[in-house]
Amino acid sequence: MGLSNRVGRICLVVAVMWALPPAAAQVRGEYSPGSTLSGAGTLPGTGWSYSNQLWYNSADRLYGPNGKALPDRDNFFALTDNNTFVFVPNAKLWGAKLEFMVDIAISTSRFDSIHPLKRDRATVGATGISNTSFLPFDLGWSFKRVDLQAGLSVYANTGRYQPNAADNLASGYWTLGPQVGATVYLNQSKSNQVSVYSYYAWNTHEARTNITPGQNESLDYSLTHTFSFGKGEKWSLLAGPAGYGQWQTTANGGPGPDLRYTIDGVGFTMNLSTPYKGFYIGTSHLWEYAAHDTYEGRTSVITGGVNF
Repeated sequence: MGLSNRVGRICLVVAVMWALPPAAAQVRGEYSPGSTLSGAGTLPGTGWSYSNQLWYNSADRLYGPNGKALPDRDNFFALTDNNTFVFVPNAKLWGAKLEFMVDIAISTSRFDSIHPLKRDRATVGATGISNTSFLPFDLGWSFKRVDLQAGLSVYANTGRYQPNAADNLASGYWTLGPQVGATVYLNQSKSNQVSVYSYYAWNTHEARTNITPGQNESLDYSLTHTFSFGKGEKWSLLAGPAGYGQWQTTANGGPGPDLRYTIDGVGFTMNLSTPYKGFYIGTSHLWEYAAHDTYEGRTSVITGGVNF
């Protein structure tokens, strides 16, 4: 490839990256990878529950096609506070528990970009309500060694959005997709478990543009052990290695480059459960690798929840 083509390709990818979500081209999906690393197939107990998850991603590396690093010194961070309300009625359908959920997300993000050729600098910041996630229908089954759940998740375009605006908080489009999760217990005491969660996103047409973002897949997973302690072993600590992957499976519809991002992350997760109204607190830390057409960095998650 000639020098002019390489420079053009670099500028093209950086231009796409500069327009971080929401924008005319995807650099990540709506689902925040690493949000469901453990207990993916297990539903909460009957009644109402609330959880708060602080999801943080920061990056200082940018990768283009074929995973080649671009000569750009970008610093990016995204901070999302998810307030999730869940209701599990005392009823069953097809032998499964029912679950209904709404997640109100507040997002703060900033993208500092230095153009690799012109060296000019732009700072973009925004804070407020982002897309709102709904789970209008979810079923959960519990077997001897496996918990399974399957449902339909919806991301609604509820935040501020204007095409090409620098302070957008929502994506400008709705996202629909099936989610499935499995918690597999490897021993009779259920102290060792494998968790796998999958969400496949179908994106609708972006408002007031000619773009339909491509479909993407998200996969969270972990292998954990539960340590029980305290009087009556009512306290427990779940911990182990974890990881995620997210990749775009189809091209964007409409004008623009066919840049299909992929990213993987690996690290650990832990969760402390208490006997007080099901209160728990957990944290996860993952380092990203194998990026294509997107940024690469690290993800940290802090989660707490309680049953009403």
